[in-house]
Amino acid sequence: MQWSTNYTYPVLFIYFLMMFLTIFLDHIIIHNLSLALNIPSWIFQLILMVMSIIPLYIFLEYVKKQQLKYFGYQVEIEKYKLTLENSTIAAFIYKDNAFLYVSPAFAELFGYTRKEIYEKPITSYDLLSEEYHEKVSMNVKDRLDGKKVSSHYQVKAKRKDGIELYLDLYPSLQAFNGKKVVVGSVVNVTEKRQIQNELEKSEKVLSQAQKIAGILYWEFDNVNNKLTWSPQTYKLFGLSPNINPTFEYLLSKVHSEDRDTLINSREKEITGENVTNIYRIILDDGSIRTLHSISQCLLDDNGRPIQTIGTMQDITDRLVEENKLELTENRYKSLFDNNLDSVFSLDLEGNIITVNEMAIRTFGYSREEMIQQYPLDLIAPEFRNGAEQLFVQVLSGKPQRIQIQAFHKEGRRVDLDVTVMPIIVKSFVTGVFCISKDVTKQKEHMKTIEQLAYNDYLTGLPNRRKLLELMHSHIQEAKNHGSMMGILYIDLDRLKFINDNLGHDFGDAMIIEAGNRILSCIRNEDTLARVGGDEFVLIIPNISEFDITINIAKRIIEAFKPGFYLEEKLFRTTASMGISVFPTHGEDINELLRKADKAMYYVKTRKKNDYKVFEDSMVEQEERKFLIQNSIVSSLSNGDFFLEYQPRIDVKTGKTSTFESLLRWKHPDLGLINPEEFIPLAEESGDIVLIGEWVLNESLRTLKHLHLIGNTDVRVSVNVSVKQLYQSTLDQAINNMLQRYKLPPRTLELELTESILISDEQKILDILTNLKSLGVLLSIDDFGTGNSSITYLKKLNMDIIKIDRSYVKGVPEAKENAAITSAMINLIHDLNMKVVCEGIETEEECQFIMDKGSDEIQGFYVSYPLVKNDLFQYLQREAINGPRLQYQSKKLGNRG
Repeated sequence: MQWSTNYTYPVLFIYFLMMFLTIFLDHIIIHNLSLALNIPSWIFQLILMVMSIIPLYIFLEYVKKQQLKYFGYQVEIEKYKLTLENSTIAAFIYKDNAFLYVSPAFAELFGYTRKEIYEKPITSYDLLSEEYHEKVSMNVKDRLDGKKVSSHYQVKAKRKDGIELYLDLYPSLQAFNGKKVVVGSVVNVTEKRQIQNELEKSEKVLSQAQKIAGILYWEFDNVNNKLTWSPQTYKLFGLSPNINPTFEYLLSKVHSEDRDTLINSREKEITGENVTNIYRIILDDGSIRTLHSISQCLLDDNGRPIQTIGTMQDITDRLVEENKLELTENRYKSLFDNNLDSVFSLDLEGNIITVNEMAIRTFGYSREEMIQQYPLDLIAPEFRNGAEQLFVQVLSGKPQRIQIQAFHKEGRRVDLDVTVMPIIVKSFVTGVFCISKDVTKQKEHMKTIEQLAYNDYLTGLPNRRKLLELMHSHIQEAKNHGSMMGILYIDLDRLKFINDNLGHDFGDAMIIEAGNRILSCIRNEDTLARVGGDEFVLIIPNISEFDITINIAKRIIEAFKPGFYLEEKLFRTTASMGISVFPTHGEDINELLRKADKAMYYVKTRKKNDYKVFEDSMVEQEERKFLIQNSIVSSLSNGDFFLEYQPRIDVKTGKTSTFESLLRWKHPDLGLINPEEFIPLAEESGDIVLIGEWVLNESLRTLKHLHLIGNTDVRVSVNVSVKQLYQSTLDQAINNMLQRYKLPPRTLELELTESILISDEQKILDILTNLKSLGVLLSIDDFGTGNSSITYLKKLNMDIIKIDRSYVKGVPEAKENAAITSAMINLIHDLNMKVVCEGIETEEECQFIMDKGSDEIQGFYVSYPLVKNDLFQYLQREAINGPRLQYQSKKLGNRG
């Protein structure tokens, strides 16, 4: 359509012009020539026609070529338009000071319709601010001329509605079918520019404010040990900004009497404490300046220091001035003008007369606005009555102090610690001074400290301190309403196993998940607190009966049954719980906690995964436990411990091969104490190590005595605690004892608990290896009662395995035990180890075990444990009467 408009009229004009010329020539020139030359006129007309057709043909060919070029140009533009028509890119095509094309996003950005841009037409001059006209024109011209220009630049423009825009302009030179045009896009960076301007303005204001206030700013990167000073700090110390400051440099400038203050403040900073100090520095010219510093360290989520920020203020001049003003009448003016706190002077009606600079900063008003304010209007409503009463008291001549909240001009609240003093002139109160310290940040810090002080860092639950406060409140409430309060003391079972074997990260995750699991079982009014590593306390207030507490304990047990998935691994743990109830078990907080703890420990030391309500008998048990634990060492010294020996028979020879040392304790007050009672307590206190050393020494002494009287084929078996294996010198101590008594190492057998089989600790494995290399025999006691692994059994290369009494009891009639025992004997033999069956009490059990191939037997059927002298007589009778099994068979035969 555009081509038709451009070329139709010129072609018609030329055509009619040629027709006119033809007619003109035909009537004038050709007619005369025809008469003069006597040639027919049609010949001249034919020649004229040919001459007319040739230029017309050439012109039409040119027009056709221009038409094809124009169509190609239009096609390229249409392709570009199709790409951008549905795009959010604000794009344009520009040529000859006009927009050939703009995208919808471009038109929307400037607030015009595309029809307005095309038809007005709108040019770049209409869109750009005047100061950018020349810059953009030169850029377009240089691009069209092929000169090298910037790929993009920023301009300021205006929308149709007059709003200013900051734009990043990205123009480029393109050729559409041989025609050079400017193709580009614009990006709206107005918001970014405004933010940048505000930031620069704020930084300038802050820098100027610090400069005005004489505040020196510094930062310390605790991670990279790097100190950064503000320019004013460099200026104070006379240090070039090119030199990196250090804490050591600062310390070298501090007066020797004040250095400890600075060192101690650094130790406080890394705890997150807000630290304020005043100290003196000695400059290079010998002058002494006094600095006031405030600093605080920022901590990461794990409590580690990452950055310390602080300010220093040179208060030397202020101190000097204050010292002078103490001797002059102008000291109050100095206090007013230079105070770091907000200071007001009020008349007797309570109107503000003057304010200092800090008051202006604190409240955000100008000096004139502050003076026009009525003080009570600045104070938060809930503090106004107290402020009014205080003002009356001050007018009577009594200074007062109050903490209030006031409003900043922007509407936010400011915490203030206000000291109000009467201005007394010639014994008359003439006005009032108010000194207000902005303690907003201190209040915020106190809230943070309170949060840390009252909540557990790992779970976020209340800690012991918060627990005690809540218990006190709930007990008072229970007293007032005649209700009860339950306490559930909860201990997680096997958490130590998880920490020791999987690491504390897993243990922490278990604690968090266990806390959440407990929370799911309680009521909204109940409170769960974490009071120790694996201990929680649950407060159950306002209850009318025990059953409420017991039902919650049952729900917790059920909640723990599915186990815990930590990092896609299933872990099972249980909870041991003790219960005490106010007022049934007491009215004192500590008493109630102690009794719930005792009940929990009762469950913990028995079957775990259960709950127990406190009973008075537990106190007696606790006292007995305390007496036993505190008597172990003295009883060991006083000879209250003694050994009994139980013989073990070799099945093949029928003779005693070994005697097992069994520890006994006759307490001077408690009498005989069961080993199952005192050995766990010795393990808990660590005294088992001393006891174990004594047992080894006594056992080897007895064995040596037997060897001296001819029983050289007998060896002794001694139980060894896992705690003894943690001694790095146990193997050396045993070697020294064997050498002292001149006994062969294979005459000593060490019995280990089955739990040692799952230990991966290299220290224990090294000691066992060393004992094996000495020639000492190693055996596993009570096999089958723990969580042992056959793999570890083979790995540790044990010599003897002792099958527990629980598997041989009642055989052969006890079919299941018979099958298990038979299989275990075969398995142990296949591993090239000897088998000892313990707890043989009947002839039938003995005969079955012998038939199944046990190497040795032990139990009451063979012999009860014997004291030393009885053991000697036992072995002497065996030597006289022959093998023990044969001797027993004869006695049984005589009975028949």
